[in-house]
Amino acid sequence: MLRTLALALFSAGWIPVFVLRSERFSERRAVASVDERRAMLNNALAITVHVTLCELALHEAAPAMLPPLRVVIGMLVFLVGLAFWVLARHTLVAYGRLLDPAVPPPALVTQGPFAIVRHPLALGMVILALGPAVAAATPLTWVSFVVAVVALARRCLLEEDDLRTTFGAGYTAYAEVTAHRLIPFLW
Repeated sequence: MLRTLALALFSAGWIPVFVLRSERFSERRAVASVDERRAMLNNALAITVHVTLCELALHEAAPAMLPPLRVVIGMLVFLVGLAFWVLARHTLVAYGRLLDPAVPPPALVTQGPFAIVRHPLALGMVILALGPAVAAATPLTWVSFVVAVVALARRCLLEEDDLRTTFGAGYTAYAEVTAHRLIPFLW
């Protein structure tokens, strides 16, 4: 029962993230640099492979290999990641940041989750990806988790180039105050 609940949560929980992240994917790709287009696809591929591997590992694991506490912790981590991602998304919407991807953003968002890290949507996705990795806890799911984090980190670096170009000294000052790009206290 717990495994079924975890599989359902890990499957359905990604739906709002993928739907809302992809709402303007084509438009964004049309105006993105070659490197950014590649990073966008690598990011989507890494997360998709990771989620699939975790789902398979959980589905195929013998019951003795899935300690209930570890599965529950993985589910809780996933829910924290989803809540953080939704909060970051809501913060962007409140600042009118979901407009035409071909037009620079109207304002630099520095409050709420953006005061914790410079890329809170990506952090939310890291935490989301961590949940199933904790629950499945196989070497392959840990490797796929690391690959997903690297793909997200690369995308963050590319987005920062765009933000520096758009906001100049304002972004530089924000980056000094909000020192961590993706993972608090680390990077």
